[in-house]
Amino acid sequence: MASVPIPDPAPADVLDWLGVEPADRADCAHLLAGEPDPSVVGILEELGRRLGSDAEQGGGHVNDELAWVEGYLRFAPTIIRWHLQRGIPEDISRATLADFGRNLGINRRVHGRFGLDAWPWLSSHFAGQIHQLGRLQYLLHRSSDAIPGVKDGEWVLGIHIPEAGSLAPNAVARSLAAARPFFRQYFPDQPVQTANCASWLLDPYLGSHLDADSNIVRFARLFTPYGDPVDTPSDAVYFTFRTRSMEGLDTLPRRSSLQRVVLERIEAGGCWQLGHGCLRLP
Repeated sequence: MASVPIPDPAPADVLDWLGVEPADRADCAHLLAGEPDPSVVGILEELGRRLGSDAEQGGGHVNDELAWVEGYLRFAPTIIRWHLQRGIPEDISRATLADFGRNLGINRRVHGRFGLDAWPWLSSHFAGQIHQLGRLQYLLHRSSDAIPGVKDGEWVLGIHIPEAGSLAPNAVARSLAAARPFFRQYFPDQPVQTANCASWLLDPYLGSHLDADSNIVRFARLFTPYGDPVDTPSDAVYFTFRTRSMEGLDTLPRRSSLQRVVLERIEAGGCWQLGHGCLRLP
């Protein structure tokens, strides 16, 4: 822990830290121009209660995405300071919190407007529960699933895949190798040995319909499957094409083998599924 208080970053520095793109900066500044209303105050109180805890992600009593955007912006100096006081390297803190700006950008691409439809997901970042180490993100949480070899309530790392390039095997391997040492150093009271992943990329269908040497198939092979896959019809479409609509699929591009597989399965009457897998951390 740092022995002296770390000052809050200046507002411009906060937007840099959060990875906010130029197209979204004016809207962020507008939200911060006045005093927070009661809904934002409630969000700030909830984020303060959750900081450093293992409480589940969620929206609490407020269901207003712009209120959550403002709440995250106003809370940013607190989570940045919390990271630095724990000794978490600045580059890891910045990479982790830049998911905020990345998701603002995704929202603008998907909906054509400023906003954050993924605001419930971002609550884990601002609670200090998730950290990005290279290519992958890791959510520190207690196991409540029937993960093979893991006791109920044991600390595990949930692997998430940000929109940040390919799943090249060497990048994935470097990230996995960094995970256990990072959490051992900065979260010594929450020991982890196992990681799990719940994703449409672990749908067994992909393994039999993409090239065996593709990055996605090689990533999926790292995990031991467990549980039953769950139907999630729109996940593959959203994460491949960044649209939440299941209409007009025939107009979507088919330039890559993944795009073709995603659409052809739906056209054939199939349903994409969320698969579950686990691995032992190196």
